[in-house]
Amino acid sequence: MIVRPTLVLALSGLLAAPVSAQLQRIVLQGSGDPTVHTDLATAIAAAQPGDHLHLSGGTFTLTGGITLSKPLHFIGAGIHPDSSNVTATTTIATTGNSQAHVAVTTAASGSSFTGIIFSPSTNGAGFVYGTNADDDDPQGLVFQRCEFKRYVQMGAEEGANGSGTFDECIFRGASNMGMSGMGSRAVFTRCIFDGGPINNFRPSGLFMRNCVVMGSRLQNSSNAIVQNCIFSYDGAPLWQVGGVQISNCLVTGSTMFSNSSGNSETNNTYGIPAASLFVNETDGSLQFTDDLHLAAGSPGIGGGNDGRDIGLHGSNSPQKPGYVPFNPHYQQADFAPSTNWMGELPVQIRTAAQSH
Repeated sequence: MIVRPTLVLALSGLLAAPVSAQLQRIVLQGSGDPTVHTDLATAIAAAQPGDHLHLSGGTFTLTGGITLSKPLHFIGAGIHPDSSNVTATTTIATTGNSQAHVAVTTAASGSSFTGIIFSPSTNGAGFVYGTNADDDDPQGLVFQRCEFKRYVQMGAEEGANGSGTFDECIFRGASNMGMSGMGSRAVFTRCIFDGGPINNFRPSGLFMRNCVVMGSRLQNSSNAIVQNCIFSYDGAPLWQVGGVQISNCLVTGSTMFSNSSGNSETNNTYGIPAASLFVNETDGSLQFTDDLHLAAGSPGIGGGNDGRDIGLHGSNSPQKPGYVPFNPHYQQADFAPSTNWMGELPVQIRTAAQSH
């Protein structure tokens, strides 16, 4: 992370309002002159394929959900409260019935999302690929440092053929609905699964590396490759799978597979109590106050297949503290209570940025 110098601005004749009182804004940038919007659905309708939508902190509510049918790039202010304490986190919420999804169709292939919480407010709604079997194959979607409050379903029905890359994302699905592949292909790196299962990646197409699966399991999937991951499920974390290659993982249970055959495993470590996996994680469910670095003395330290740590903080690009998006973010904003003798209002703004 590159920390920029503190900037001191003199704003003459202006009074500062608290950030929480400001209206949410979307800056649409791309094919035409930049425009500013307050309604996300309006901004999406105005966008041209390939445009970027920069979302401020706050909650953007889509009544009845929305269907994306063109490639767009969404950049939020972040998902971690500490790293977004000036701007607030960015949330895209939906209201309505159980079909109030955020849906991405085949025509939206190549879209990307970073620094956004997806929070459907209705049971049954989620983030889905497509609206039916004819449009549920978007290719090359990229999600970076996003949080999914409900489930993700990568197809309208099993047999879909979409793809997606999920990097440093958080999945908080219900106990019976988490991440469902529906036959699509996905790459997960440094992700946390806190809730529902990882399900229905078959006949192939799942790659997981340096992820943490908290109290759940990988199931009904075939020919997956799993490396350097942590499973705190108290039992066999892989169920009804075949052809899986799993290596260099830490497992709370005493065995890896249940109701499965034709799998291979190497260099996995079993029987590690969930309370002993991390520096600070006490209840088996993710809070942002948790510290998911490996506990001192863990066999996962240097235990990855690349010689680095198992889990989120391994690999050649460890998880970023605070889930900070690649765009600059505001760490601190201090406004003087009154103008000085020159009629200027002193403001100190501290920003930070990182390369990716």
